[in-house]
Amino acid sequence: MRGTSSTSLHDVLDRARTSFDAETGSLEPVAEQLFAVADAIDSSNQLVRLLSDSGRPADVREQTVRSLFSSRVSSTVLAAVTDVVRSRWSEQPDLLDAIELVGVSALLAQAERENVLEQVEEELFATGRLIEDSGDLNRALGDRRAAPERRAGALDAVLSARVHRLTLALTHRAVQRTGDLAPARRVHGFAEFASRRRQRSMAVVQSARPLDDGQQARLASILTRIYGRAVAMNCTVDPSVIGGLRVQVGDDLYDATVLARLARAKDQLAS
Repeated sequence: MRGTSSTSLHDVLDRARTSFDAETGSLEPVAEQLFAVADAIDSSNQLVRLLSDSGRPADVREQTVRSLFSSRVSSTVLAAVTDVVRSRWSEQPDLLDAIELVGVSALLAQAERENVLEQVEEELFATGRLIEDSGDLNRALGDRRAAPERRAGALDAVLSARVHRLTLALTHRAVQRTGDLAPARRVHGFAEFASRRRQRSMAVVQSARPLDDGQQARLASILTRIYGRAVAMNCTVDPSVIGGLRVQVGDDLYDATVLARLARAKDQLAS
């Protein structure tokens, strides 16, 4: 998201996190209800247009949500959804993405409570790679004609009993909702969201040859200086990488030469 939507999402997620911290019960039902609300809104183009139209008074948008969902969801979920619809969004899909990400945030908050957030993050990245590397699985999950439950079932056959239940819930959501992004990219997106929650950036590193421990440590140090916070690295080997190294952090893409220049610039600014 960019511009107005990016600012609104940041604020909505901050308020949702405060609300989830105060919730005494499991946050998994909260996430399930948020996903269900997002799907219900997504099923009606008219409703999506109404709720994302910043030209309509916020009270009207909120009342529409309350009339539709107040008897069907918890007060925590209703508060989160009304917060989303009262906010301003640059594009219609951004509203749906925001509700979904609040649901993802609820599952990640539950992972934090159980001290498994790092595990869930790592399993999400591994699952994304698994989907990318399996042509059959990628095709099965990318079939928009298949029912969402069928796509989730295809993933269960591979992941069941191999990952944490919260990882499975997040990957289910990633593959059940159709959209412009490929299933593997949506899973990676949730993994990156988990990384940001842990106040870290995730660098996807592709190198022509395996990086040894010293090289990984030096690269992590450069990225930490560039971003001003700890950076986790997901390293893979790709002999076709030009220049020997390709690093992607969110939307930022670097080669080895660019990284070296940025690191020197940071040092000069700090001196």
